[in-house]
Amino acid sequence: MTQETPEANRPEPTPAEAPESPAAEDAAPAPEARIAELEAEVAKLKDAYIRAHADMENLRKRTAAEMEQKLKYAQQPLASAILPVADNLRRALSAVPQGEAADDAVRNLIVGLEMTETELLGALERNQVKPVPGVGAPFDPHVHQAVQEVEDPQVPTGTVVQVFQTGYQIHDRLLRAAMVVVSKGGPKGAGQEPGGPGKTVDTQA
Repeated sequence: MTQETPEANRPEPTPAEAPESPAAEDAAPAPEARIAELEAEVAKLKDAYIRAHADMENLRKRTAAEMEQKLKYAQQPLASAILPVADNLRRALSAVPQGEAADDAVRNLIVGLEMTETELLGALERNQVKPVPGVGAPFDPHVHQAVQEVEDPQVPTGTVVQVFQTGYQIHDRLLRAAMVVVSKGGPKGAGQEPGGPGKTVDTQA
């Protein structure tokens, strides 16, 4: 029986691995290409920032405008609810006897109603609630509702000659159109144009 020597059990040495060739490694980008890449990325981020800033500015302006509109017309529901009160005061004043036929009690009542009406209309006006043009004004379909036309050769055609119900607007917004009687058969009104103030009205619509 032969005895193995330690040299016989020693593994054979493996050949050293050859170093990778430069062609196998990823070539590092040139400085000019890297600079161009970074500049393009910066430009992209700058554009995104400008767009986001513009969107935020537009949102801020739109929100401010909406808030301004809400504050401007905040009194509209209350004003609309008060208008029938003003109508009833005017009807009451129109119903009571006037002049010499009225006794002291009736005259005092008239004075009280007139003072109340004046205070009410003043409170509405202080909140930018004002009546639309009435008798003598050219008919304007944006603020008037014609309920009747009457022949009147003495006034220009399309003139408001009677108001059944006063119209009101708050700032530049119509609260309620005035119900009016409009003239026809007279001379053509100044500035009378189709579709504009002073136009002939079709009350059958």
